Amino acid sequence: MNNDNSNDNSNDNSNDNSNDSSDDKQSIIAGRRPSKKVDINQKSNIDEDILTASENIEDSEEKDIKNSNNSSSKETFSDADPKLEDVPPDDSNSRTDSINSSEFLNLKELVVQQGRVLEELRAGLLTLGGQLDRSTQLPRLGLFVDVPNLIYGQDSDSKPLHMGKLLQFIGDGRDVVRATAYSPVSDDPMEALEQQKFVAPFVPYEYRIVTKALKRFADGSIKGNFDVEMAIDMLTMADGLDVIAVVSGDADFARAVEVVQTRGVRVEVFAFAQSSSLEMRSLADRYVELGSVLNQIV
Repeated sequence: MNNDNSNDNSNDNSNDNSNDSSDDKQSIIAGRRPSKKVDINQKSNIDEDILTASENIEDSEEKDIKNSNNSSSKETFSDADPKLEDVPPDDSNSRTDSINSSEFLNLKELVVQQGRVLEELRAGLLTLGGQLDRSTQLPRLGLFVDVPNLIYGQDSDSKPLHMGKLLQFIGDGRDVVRATAYSPVSDDPMEALEQQKFVAPFVPYEYRIVTKALKRFADGSIKGNFDVEMAIDMLTMADGLDVIAVVSGDADFARAVEVVQTRGVRVEVFAFAQSSSLEMRSLADRYVELGSVLNQIV
């Protein structure tokens, strides 16, 4: 009977120990404190079971994380890169581009038109500025003296002309740009140029003296002709002058006077009556008979 009791007690103890062992495993896995009845001999088995369970949990968690990442990346890729055939064509962008292009062309045309208007205004302002400058400045004068016509036109018994006073008389109230005297000279090399009849009267004053040798003809006559040189100088300087004063009544200059006048230049003629042609008198914007003002130029 005692044996039966002992056996029963041993069986109960083993069952209790196995139950306690199983409970302790679960407690340790769950993070609870194990029972005090844990058998030391069973410790290694419990540790192996705990390690295996932990590895299984970690593997399960890693699989869940991978599956989650794969799912999110697939969704992101699907959202970011939809198939072209699934996206309906957007006509609003093409319409907007067309409108913007049309507006740009219209704006460009307006800019071009405004540029033209500004250029016209600029040209008008420059013209007006030039006119204002001229109105506040003295008229620019060019003086051209046909010396033989001037000297031979004066009466022989009159006092010699004072070429300085003549320049002052004609240039009064004007800005004299240039005064040129066209003087024929002798072909005698022994005669000093500045002392010759047609040169000496102009040397002391502000004249540009253009000389040309006298021509001798078979009949013994001598002539000095400056028609071409004087006409060319008048036409060349006309664009920079407001007034041209021609000291000559020679009709050979009539055509040059007409051309100069077509450029808007005023032409004034100064000559003695006996050396003045009808053409020069009629063409001149102002004609002055030098005999009438002789007291101012001798």
